[in-house]
Amino acid sequence: MSEMLGKLIEVIQMGDFVVLDTETTGLLVGEVCEIAIVAANGSVAYQSMVRPRNGIPLDATRIHGIEDAHVVNAPTWPEVQPAILPLLTGAHVLVYNATYDRKMLHQSAEAWDMPKTDWKTLGSWHCLMEAFAEVYGDWNHYHQSYRWQPLHRAASHYHIDFPGEHSAIGDAKMAWRVACRMGGLE
Repeated sequence: MSEMLGKLIEVIQMGDFVVLDTETTGLLVGEVCEIAIVAANGSVAYQSMVRPRNGIPLDATRIHGIEDAHVVNAPTWPEVQPAILPLLTGAHVLVYNATYDRKMLHQSAEAWDMPKTDWKTLGSWHCLMEAFAEVYGDWNHYHQSYRWQPLHRAASHYHIDFPGEHSAIGDAKMAWRVACRMGGLE
């Protein structure tokens, strides 16, 4: 077991973490259009649709089903960020693809010309996807690393029913269950 996986399991077993997930307007360049944070006990700590500054492209809507009409009255990132800062500051933040979600938090702030927040140093970020790749054990000889697996495969591995829909709250709760199973809590 790697040091990274061992530390993550320790964090999960201590029960001192939150799980974050976002839905976004794009894969490479995008903004958050939905965010959810689940506490270590499984309760919803925060959930909100987010009205992006630049709209939601059809390609993104095809993935998660969120359209501009769904977020027309939603708060903007400048309204959401102050609400989530206290939940993430000093916390162990578990994310299924942490680098991507952190990137989307940064790009959302950039879209609104907000000052940069160094999310990575506000809390301790842990990537559930990288940890599960090690658990799953599908080695890629070319890259000399474990192959990343989608969240639905992690859920299936732990015998968790996966509804197959993309939503920030649904995926955050699913990632929470995966984390609990990974840590031997469920």
